[in-house]
Amino acid sequence: MIFFSEDILNKIIDDSSLDEITDKIKELEDNNIMIFTYFNYGIINIDYIENLLNYGNNKMAYYCFENEFNVRNCPSCMIYSKQYDKNKDEIIYYILLISTQKRFRNMGYGTLLLNGFMERVRAETSHIHKNVKVVLSALDEVVSYYQKCGFEVVDYNLDNYSYLKNFELYDETKMYTVMSRET
Repeated sequence: MIFFSEDILNKIIDDSSLDEITDKIKELEDNNIMIFTYFNYGIINIDYIENLLNYGNNKMAYYCFENEFNVRNCPSCMIYSKQYDKNKDEIIYYILLISTQKRFRNMGYGTLLLNGFMERVRAETSHIHKNVKVVLSALDEVVSYYQKCGFEVVDYNLDNYSYLKNFELYDETKMYTVMSRET
């Protein structure tokens, strides 16, 4: 089942006493740092992950094995942000990071999370008469995976995607591909 951080926060607020809310939100924040750091240990810089998690507009989505949210039962998770581009009059969902726990990689959990995320985006925007798309940057080794998931290459330069560039730890030795998918 897929869970979204804003729904989890709303549940904490609705179901907790005033004394518990702050502690439960802090626990969720700590668990986010733990899960994203653990899933990406040795692959992605911890400062990058914390920067993504600490930015207020960024949200999380989790694919979990059970029907109740428990971050320790989630093999895949992502960080994303919903932005409105006034100049183009469109809504853009930026996927900033998708992570799968090492022992669950290549088993389809990341794809289940991505598909569930796309379903949520379509449901949230079905009544909106604007262009809606999902954008991400990918390294060469995963471009073909995202193409299989319906994403198309739209650019090889992050300069035209300032929201992505704000967070990306740019490495001149790597090729970054900006990919997009209409909803």
